Amino acid sequence: MKLKIVSLCAIVLAASLLTGCTEKREESTKSEKVEKRVKSFVLKDTNTTVKATLNDEGISFDVEEPVVLLNFFATWCPPCKAEIPHLVSLQNRYAGKIKVVAVLVEEHVPQRVIKRFKQDHEINYFVSNSAENMKLASVTADMLHQPQNFSIPMMVLFVNGKYFRHYIGMVPEEMLESDIKDALKEAGR
Repeated sequence: MKLKIVSLCAIVLAASLLTGCTEKREESTKSEKVEKRVKSFVLKDTNTTVKATLNDEGISFDVEEPVVLLNFFATWCPPCKAEIPHLVSLQNRYAGKIKVVAVLVEEHVPQRVIKRFKQDHEINYFVSNSAENMKLASVTADMLHQPQNFSIPMMVLFVNGKYFRHYIGMVPEEMLESDIKDALKEAGR
């Protein structure tokens, strides 16, 4: 009986040691991957820029607002288009407290097309059509443990540069607003 207990303890100990080693190896591989990637991105709207910088806890943005809602979208995506009125509404209600930063995940879209898209949908928030959009999308997917060809819309909420929450697919405005309120509490606003 004692032999069975000792054997079982030895197996459990060996398994926990092996698991710990595996996790450390994965962490170093992931951090090496992040080290090799670009650490900052300049996102360009029709007339302004926002700099996004990777940090150990998320992505920080050179904006005044403490909460950033990063929205990855495409102009051809029906759920992405359906979310626009909700994002416009949230940007209006929480002006000065949150910044919606939309990142287009389509390549080679002329700026005039984006300008027209913003006008047609009455978009009041930042929409990046930058050459660095796809790099930021890739790094964000890695950070969230998502595949590189992640589903859109995908949104990520950051509080003072720290990851707070993310969403894949269309999200009800009420859910987003509830999470934004929680994020603002965390930011001290």
